[in-house]
Amino acid sequence: MSRRYPKRASFAQILAHAVAACFAVCGARTARAGVEQWCAAPAPIADASATTFVIQVPPSAEVRTIVGARVRVAATHPWVGDLAFVLRHPSGVEVELVDRPGIPSVGFPGPWGCGGDDIDAWFDDGSAIAAETRCPLGVAPVLSGVLRPAGQLASLRGRAPQGAWTLVVRDDVAGDVGSLLAACIELDTAPDCNGNGVADAVDIGSGSSMDADGDGVPDECGCVADLNGDGAVNGADLAQLLGAWGPCTGCSADITRDGQVAGDDLAIILSSWGACGAS
Repeated sequence: MSRRYPKRASFAQILAHAVAACFAVCGARTARAGVEQWCAAPAPIADASATTFVIQVPPSAEVRTIVGARVRVAATHPWVGDLAFVLRHPSGVEVELVDRPGIPSVGFPGPWGCGGDDIDAWFDDGSAIAAETRCPLGVAPVLSGVLRPAGQLASLRGRAPQGAWTLVVRDDVAGDVGSLLAACIELDTAPDCNGNGVADAVDIGSGSSMDADGDGVPDECGCVADLNGDGAVNGADLAQLLGAWGPCTGCSADITRDGQVAGDDLAIILSSWGACGAS
């Protein structure tokens, strides 16, 4: 005997989800600085199989690192307990969003997983509601709002945002079919000029990087002691610094920007001697 009679999403449900998905895809970039959304193209979910959806995140003009991540999934399916969703970073690191919600049984409708229709939810580590055990009776989409994923999106922190991300959608039971309407990753990123997986501001704040000129960029990423911009710290820069010795507001020789060219600026010149970027 079948576990249930197969159901299909109504046209009204599909249309409503499609409209919502359009807003998610068309409004790909958010207003907050450092936060952007990138989305996959909608497509059917293969029945009793796995379907891979690609989300391309292009490189930015500067090196950045992930400091936070959320994921939005919108899909039609008449029995969401059949489905599992896994987000894969370009490096291969995976985060399980949800794996057949309602299994083990959470009381409705039984051992086959959550029997409700459709998903339109944000997955966020900060949510108090676990996606795995969410299955409200008579509600569609049955998974909605902001839900806590099965895995930790925090595992993506410190990784580069760019590249081909994938969302793997697995349908483990034949008979019911659905479609992915929206799959978007929202990435909060920060400058990481030295590529160490730590935001520049954190490097500077912790003391692991110096910021002698106070420009918010770790000194190892630039060459603050190259006063004449010729790609090397040498006698010409030393001569420029000595020529400006003493009170000096706004001059390039005041590397530490404390209003005077003095021993601290000289120390930076001497410690940076040689070709810029050389270790």
